[in-house]
Amino acid sequence: MDTGASQIDWNSHNDFFKFTRGRFIVEEAENARKREIRFDMNSLARVAAQSGGAARCIAIEKYPDGMFNKAFLITMDNGQEAIAKIPNPNAGIPHSTTASEVATMDFARKFLETPAPPKSHPVGAEFIIMEKIEGVPLSQLQVLLAMTPVRNSGFAIGPATGRDWCDAGRSDLDVDKGPWASLTQYLQAVGTREVKAIQSLEPPKTVALFCGPKLYRPDTENKLTALAWYQQTVDALIPKDAAITRPCLWHNDLHDDNVFVDPQNPGEITGIIDWQSCHISPLFNHNPDPAFLDWDGLEPETLDLAPRPGLSGLSPEERSAAVQEYSLQNVFIAWRKLMHAKNPDLYRVVEFRRTATYGLIFLAHRIFEYSEAHFQSLLIERIKLDSDGAVAGTELVTEVKEKMGDLWPDKGFIEHERYNDCKADLDEVKGLILEQLAETDEEKAEYERYWPFG
Repeated sequence: MDTGASQIDWNSHNDFFKFTRGRFIVEEAENARKREIRFDMNSLARVAAQSGGAARCIAIEKYPDGMFNKAFLITMDNGQEAIAKIPNPNAGIPHSTTASEVATMDFARKFLETPAPPKSHPVGAEFIIMEKIEGVPLSQLQVLLAMTPVRNSGFAIGPATGRDWCDAGRSDLDVDKGPWASLTQYLQAVGTREVKAIQSLEPPKTVALFCGPKLYRPDTENKLTALAWYQQTVDALIPKDAAITRPCLWHNDLHDDNVFVDPQNPGEITGIIDWQSCHISPLFNHNPDPAFLDWDGLEPETLDLAPRPGLSGLSPEERSAAVQEYSLQNVFIAWRKLMHAKNPDLYRVVEFRRTATYGLIFLAHRIFEYSEAHFQSLLIERIKLDSDGAVAGTELVTEVKEKMGDLWPDKGFIEHERYNDCKADLDEVKGLILEQLAETDEEKAEYERYWPFG
């Protein structure tokens, strides 16, 4: 923290402009360059003072660097405090990213009644000054946006500013960034964007997997082939459930430093910060689980709570770790149970995100970096799954034909005198199929829909 009178030259503090939270192991010079930005801190301090009705700024404290922004706590001579946020060069599309964040906070506060930071002021195109919200981060005490349709002429949907449209140099691509008239157009645009990135950008090194002989080797032709397959299958990948395909505004980064609560009443949220890159996209594209739940273990297969761990024979440290894991897992499962009961549409997103179809959509968004091999493998598995299903369906028909004999309605036709017996046998067959194969009401309804016999 630096304090003093108005004659202080805030621009002399070099650490204000550099990434100082740590060092990068991967491509350090390039990663540091993308997170260093020079601006006039003296002018920013003056604007902050004016916005707070003060004469001058008396203190500036830099918060720990974010990966895409710098934030400063600015204290004025009248005691007021403000937060100044400056996007790094890697934050996203110039102007659009900042303008979108300001508009999103305004929209969330006014129409969704979400406690976002108040009175945001864009300074130029690449600065935001906002009042410091009350409360403390949830992380010091140890959700979600309403899916409500809103129509207001004061707001309009602009070009996409989500991270997948900005990362690894994508923000510089001359591609269609929307808005789009349909889900198909949106998903096709993702594929076109990845093709353009592969053709015109240098792929970044990734810590997601090691590369080299006998391991994965990035291959431009394989990437383009995978995207060609993706473009051909987009329509088949789109889920039929309109509840999970409708566009929604979502905060995808609800970790416990972005949620502020009243320290005297921790159940009351006083503010949610970091709305940068929050975007409107299909509900299934958003992570339904807030990050502050802090569970990174296996996806629970059911909504049953996990059994208590056996603690006998464990050291105190092992016992503490087991209890901690048990607690985190059951809090996560309890969240999912609450979601299932209170917001079934969102729980259907959880179910869809377990499927190979969602995996293909997800991987297509990142083929430029590394995921073409996973995409191709998953697509082949899905084709084999469909093929196996078709073979199983054909074999089932053969079994039924053998069982029914002359009562089987070949080509859907049966004589008058055998009609009732045929119908009775077919009804029995359908009952057995539903009993043995349909695990949910949805699956039962699907079997009913495809059943060929009236």
